[in-house]
Amino acid sequence: MERFIIIVLLILILALTRYWRRKLGEAYCAAAKYAPTLELRREFSRKAVLAGKKEARRIFPITVARFAADHQPLKVFKRKKIPCVFTDYYFPSRCNPYLSEEQKQFCQSVLDFKDGKYDGIRFLVAGIEKLKPKPGTVVMFMPCSTQRKYWKRFKTMADYLHDEYPELVCGISYVRYTGDRESLHLQKSRENVELEKNYFFKEDLTDKEVIVVDDILTTGKSLQDFRKEVEADGGKVVGAIFAAETFKMPNAFWCYLYALSWSEDDAEKFAPMATDTTMGYPYQRRKWGIYDEEPEDIDWMPDRTIMHGNTMINLWYGKRKGKYVVVKKEVLPLDPESDEPCSDDLSEFDIRI
Repeated sequence: MERFIIIVLLILILALTRYWRRKLGEAYCAAAKYAPTLELRREFSRKAVLAGKKEARRIFPITVARFAADHQPLKVFKRKKIPCVFTDYYFPSRCNPYLSEEQKQFCQSVLDFKDGKYDGIRFLVAGIEKLKPKPGTVVMFMPCSTQRKYWKRFKTMADYLHDEYPELVCGISYVRYTGDRESLHLQKSRENVELEKNYFFKEDLTDKEVIVVDDILTTGKSLQDFRKEVEADGGKVVGAIFAAETFKMPNAFWCYLYALSWSEDDAEKFAPMATDTTMGYPYQRRKWGIYDEEPEDIDWMPDRTIMHGNTMINLWYGKRKGKYVVVKKEVLPLDPESDEPCSDDLSEFDIRI
């Protein structure tokens, strides 16, 4: 009988402990959400993680982002052998309730840069200082879904690069568009998506070193696709500069382990940078910049049109290893109602002229 009573008491104690642990976790998590400072949010969310609150696992890593991430801001790391550098972390919109004001401001500045409202010169300068490219290196900008977005986003940066880094080559005009495509952020699975190529290079990149500039590093697929295009043209990507890297949440084991071992010394070691994290930069553009005017849409027109039977063949030419080659071919029927099939039997034009 005494043994039975002891077992019942142990079960009651365990049940009460679990109940109050859950209540304590909810209280700490609620306190973390409304904490006025980052330090309080970090401490409350840490205790909520230890109390077993799942939601706190999405708050605590954000408060110690530099400790939780694989890569550190403004420190060069390699992504598939390409040296990369970024300014700070970008958090998806679902993380907004848990961000500090500084983190919110930085994320908004990244979005403003994508929309052409911020020039992004600060992260360009920081990236160049870290990567230290050789004189003659071509700085190219990641092609966007449309030509208008591309020039709106990068032309101010290209002006600054042209003025302040004469030893480098600005490659904003190296990219020629052949139309629009769907934006990458509209795709459900970025890792497996195959986007239609809507650009080619106007200039020859044979034996040239290239640095790529882009907004956000997430999966790295866009960088690798662009690298393949540069290498096919004879160039070599020697670095990449990003405004931000998308923050990836660590797993539950990491959260519990580091919440258990966290100390104030860690807080000081991985404190946020003292520098301003916005993308603004105290730079006044010239009244007339060399890259102020974006190309007209007429640049999308083919370089050559050939009539062949019931077929109109449009050809676009670009440079590949010092020679002009056909980089895009479009086959269209002259008479859509005709039963005569279209023919693109012009293989000699696919190689070179």
